[in-house]
Amino acid sequence: MEGVTPTAEYEKTREDGRYEAVRSRDARFDGAFFFAVETTGIYCRPSCPAVTPKRHNVRFFATAAAAQGSGFRACRRCRPDAVPGSADWNVRADVVGRAMRLIGDGVVDREGVAGLAGRLGYSARQVQRQLTAEVGAGPVALARAQ
Repeated sequence: MEGVTPTAEYEKTREDGRYEAVRSRDARFDGAFFFAVETTGIYCRPSCPAVTPKRHNVRFFATAAAAQGSGFRACRRCRPDAVPGSADWNVRADVVGRAMRLIGDGVVDREGVAGLAGRLGYSARQVQRQLTAEVGAGPVALARAQ
């Protein structure tokens, strides 16, 4: 391989590994690096649930600040600008936690699923989906189990 330096080869291998983490949405790499999509102007965490971009449109950054400094804006789905462990970082766990507290307080019995959803700021369908994905049961089943 004439003309290719060992450093350039290392960088290509490292970026290929990073792209594989993005492609597989591997949450273990969240915070280790960020990637930006040139065609959309958005940067994300490796575990972002959005459609995986084409490899030639992707740039990698060590920090969210570096991505922002290059003119990219934060993704609204994966919230890469949020602090790890905060409610903004893991929105589903936060919503489910708040829903479980409200269900325990009897909100579903008094106001129904629509009332619970209204208090959380989501649609009834979204609350149903988030609870089912996280704990395996919807709000009515959880209220009955109380």
